[in-house]
Amino acid sequence: MLRAMPFLSLTTNVPLDPATDSALSDALSKTLAAQLKKPEAYVMVSLRPSCPIRFAGSEAPAAFIEIKSVGMPHDLNPAAEALTRVVMAQCCIPRERIYITVTDVPSPRWAQGGSTFA
Repeated sequence: MLRAMPFLSLTTNVPLDPATDSALSDALSKTLAAQLKKPEAYVMVSLRPSCPIRFAGSEAPAAFIEIKSVGMPHDLNPAAEALTRVVMAQCCIPRERIYITVTDVPSPRWAQGGSTFA
């Protein structure tokens, strides 16, 4: 089994209190692990709340999610939908103001503990 760590970074202009921050990172971690069929022990989540974001000429609540991993599945629509639902529920951001990018990183370009996954 490929053990490469899926990484999810969420940047939002919504301020999060510590309880929401913890609940959101937990929900995103569990959702990403389930959607990618990888153990949650390999998932890393980074949250950047309260970041200035202007989208479509507005500073209304918005979010940008970046996902990187080795061996991304081809059909990411279920994962995108599941992650969007989590962010909508936890941050009160409309779905049309949530963007997601996905990068499939080649295993020689992803390292942990001083060595790559190649």
